[in-house]
Amino acid sequence: MMKKYHAHGKVVLQTLDSRRNEMDTDARLLLHPSEYPLPFNSEVIEVQDSWVRLRSTEFYPTGGGQPNDTGWLRFEENEVSVTEVKGRNEVMHFVDGVVPSVGTMVQGIIDTERRSILARMHTAQHLASALAHEYWGGVTVGNQIGIESTRIDIQFEDRESFEPEQLIERINDEINSNHQVYMNHRSLDELKSDPMVRIDLSRIPNVSRLRVIDIDSIDVCPCAGTHVESTGVIPRIKLDGVKSKGAGKLRVTYRFE
Repeated sequence: MMKKYHAHGKVVLQTLDSRRNEMDTDARLLLHPSEYPLPFNSEVIEVQDSWVRLRSTEFYPTGGGQPNDTGWLRFEENEVSVTEVKGRNEVMHFVDGVVPSVGTMVQGIIDTERRSILARMHTAQHLASALAHEYWGGVTVGNQIGIESTRIDIQFEDRESFEPEQLIERINDEINSNHQVYMNHRSLDELKSDPMVRIDLSRIPNVSRLRVIDIDSIDVCPCAGTHVESTGVIPRIKLDGVKSKGAGKLRVTYRFE
């Protein structure tokens, strides 16, 4: 155990365990991060200024174009807001309020309304990217999932042929079809031989396994984000704008109706 202090007694760093967070990205995402996660219990193993690290966590950290979860930590007589979550193997939970000390047992509560919106937006983005590729040969080169709207940057060989309103119509058709959404782990070699995979796998790190989101008969894509379990829970979407982002590239923005 190690503790460091400022001269005036303010804790700068406490650590109970110098090893990486045992609940690393692979372990934490073995379970499908659902829309409505239950509260979980964990132990504070590191504190620095306004953030804490937990022995295990269900909070989703910012990454892959998706914003972090928010929520609360409850401990002793306190409840503090979790406003930001960063990192992968060592996940930092930034809190607004009293910072729990190392060794404190806390209950983590995720804001399920925010989680649900982001999960629905993210699965809709997978539908949009898959359908843009299938019908117009568009390749998704960037995305930003949001609460109010989501944007996707798509590269086309012939962007003049792209019909954004038709894309939205096709997405809503697939939402209404209520496809199941599955999570599994597959090797990079397996994905390279799967014709349903639309992304450029040469940009993926050579790891032993990848977490994969599979929308039944529509899309197979490596992804660490949160998703719904069936497309039928996603609200209908509407086009919010189309903007040129350079040669052959368009930024398509959508929101829920």
